[in-house]
Amino acid sequence: MQHADNLGAIAGVEHGFCTIDDPQCPADVFIAKQVHSASVIDWQAGLESNTVPADGVFSGEHQPIAVITADCLPILIAAENAEKVAAVHGGWKGLQGGIIANTVQRFADAGIAVDQLRVAIGPSIKPCCYEVSEAFITQFPAEQRHLWNVVQPAPLLTPQIAPPHARQAGSAWFDLSAYGVSLLQAAGVCREQIEVSEVCTYCTSPAFSSYRRRTHNPQEAKTLIYSWIVRKP
Repeated sequence: MQHADNLGAIAGVEHGFCTIDDPQCPADVFIAKQVHSASVIDWQAGLESNTVPADGVFSGEHQPIAVITADCLPILIAAENAEKVAAVHGGWKGLQGGIIANTVQRFADAGIAVDQLRVAIGPSIKPCCYEVSEAFITQFPAEQRHLWNVVQPAPLLTPQIAPPHARQAGSAWFDLSAYGVSLLQAAGVCREQIEVSEVCTYCTSPAFSSYRRRTHNPQEAKTLIYSWIVRKP
């Protein structure tokens, strides 16, 4: 189980980034039916997990909410006063579609100013291991050139698994975490309010799930990362 310092400092909130079988993961956690969308739903009593299509869950109740990931960004957000929390699945399609702005707006609609938010981006694939095609890069404007490298960067942490070699010509190495941070800043969140895990799901830890690593090593067992948050009663 991993925790973010900024969310851990909020007395009325508990959270964690963990493997699917971690005993510290809440047993009754709610997860939406993730579809790589920009949709954010409010948790309501009676909702069944994995039935409502959405990639963000917003709550002011005491029900644990979560997202599941296997390379994408797990984004947990809490108000400083612990009155509202959110869990967001940040795949590149949902990020591009506006899921971060939509989630920040939910807090604003609830009367919580953007400077009162604390955001934690959990373990995800890093640019050392996220090779993307030339066609993928053309979707991004020139001012976002900082999001990728044409030369494979070194891992942020000492790798336990060898990063992948380049598998296609003209590709680049994309920084999904930096993309998430840039969208948060565009939504008005200051960099100081955001904590980003340096853990790469591909190369840093065999315990954490990586969809990309499993496609390169089909014999690897399928698993998921649960990133959960809850308001304390």
